[in-house]
Amino acid sequence: MERWTIKKFLKELSSKKPTPGGGSISALVGSLAAGLTSMAAKFSGDQKTARRAERLMRVLMELIERDAQAFAGGNLGEATEVPLQTARYSYEVLKLVEFLLENCNKNLITDLGVAAKMAESSIEGALLNVKVNLASIKDEEYKKEILKAVEKLYLTGYQTRAILSQIKARLR
Repeated sequence: MERWTIKKFLKELSSKKPTPGGGSISALVGSLAAGLTSMAAKFSGDQKTARRAERLMRVLMELIERDAQAFAGGNLGEATEVPLQTARYSYEVLKLVEFLLENCNKNLITDLGVAAKMAESSIEGALLNVKVNLASIKDEEYKKEILKAVEKLYLTGYQTRAILSQIKARLR
């Protein structure tokens, strides 16, 4: 993919083409969550967390294109692995949000809430892509291994709700 403006990306997304699709969007949403987390960390004086979030943002940005390439290439293994990586990296973003919540600048608390919801959406969307691709794979041992990883990541909804509860309690 060439470098696109947001406007061009949205035009391609809404076209009658298979890519970019849900996997790329999941990676994009994860990278946005990471960027927002980095910003909140910087304003909170936590440069180490900001750097970690920026690293995750870059990795997730790379996965936007890798997902489109894997889908276009027809490699079911790669088309399963890339969204699984997206889910894993977005989970790392969610953990950074949770960590940062303890010492976050109070003016950025809602930004962390948005980042948490975006990370959760990235994870959920990526896992949908994993499951749909996994359905076409014949290797039962591989499928079991991937489904085990997927199960662990589905628990993030509880974690997101806990983060949002903490945020809402601070807003009162």
